[in-house]
Amino acid sequence: MTNVINMEDYLSIGELADLTGLGVHTLRVWEKRYGAPQSQRLPSGHRRYPKKEVPRLRAIAKALDSGYRASKVVTATMEELQSLMGFTPFIESKQNPNKIERDPLTSNEMLIENWIQWIHSGNDDALLNGFHEQWGRHGALNFMLNFAVPLMERVGKGWETKELTISHEHFVSECMVSFLSEKWRQLNTRKTGPVVLITTLPGEPYTLGILMCAVVTSVTSSKVIYLGADNPIEEIIDAADKYKPEAITLSISHTFDYTTAGNQLKILRSGINNKISIFTGGKGSPENIPGVSYIPSFESYYDFLIDLEQTGKGQVKEI
Repeated sequence: MTNVINMEDYLSIGELADLTGLGVHTLRVWEKRYGAPQSQRLPSGHRRYPKKEVPRLRAIAKALDSGYRASKVVTATMEELQSLMGFTPFIESKQNPNKIERDPLTSNEMLIENWIQWIHSGNDDALLNGFHEQWGRHGALNFMLNFAVPLMERVGKGWETKELTISHEHFVSECMVSFLSEKWRQLNTRKTGPVVLITTLPGEPYTLGILMCAVVTSVTSSKVIYLGADNPIEEIIDAADKYKPEAITLSISHTFDYTTAGNQLKILRSGINNKISIFTGGKGSPENIPGVSYIPSFESYYDFLIDLEQTGKGQVKEI
């Protein structure tokens, strides 16, 4: 009985080359010489390659850039590539001076490609365990800046290039939401610093942005008051009057156009004490609303919070 290929799960060799940065000729030579990447032949004679191979091939490209030979890495699993590229114990690398020097950024990218492979296969247990491992190894702030943000950016690019589907994006987002929801609350206990109210504009369907803000805020001495998503402006104004925050943080996703978001921010700004700072970020956030600070990265947001601790009022630094 002939196996039916779901074409949505496969790529042409040209598409595979575009997504991995490897040449078409190189991929053909590897398949002939090493038997990898493996392809499926259509009745027409054309070959198609599984999308789930993209993370491994991207990792192979990183290994080649670091000086490894194709014969050593083309048939390697993701686990073997990780071991080569940055997860060998430190004592072993010190004892062997002939080992190739490893770039920490390359190691992080390799790890993220491994996570992408787990996203392809729907392995939520492995993905969440990976999150926990890197959080414990690097700490909350470094996890956010060097792993969580790059992972979500990689997923976004994968969706744009059709390597990943909407269901993949929802899968990883739900895993990250589940993980961060637990973590920021653990960090937010016994805080005595500035109060930061975290929420979204009305109509916002996504919570991941504000959860990431909650984690970064909780790394500092600031106390998070978390209102969740989709709050009416009048409710945010009432909460500001009740909790007396030094700042209000809002994540605004791509679902908003700048005009709609700007109008709502103006209403919020006019309805609260002018001593309360308003911070916004996200793809739908306008940059020029009077009395509202747009900060484009979590690194800058962290600096904003440290300034809020020290001076009582966050100042936006030049980027």
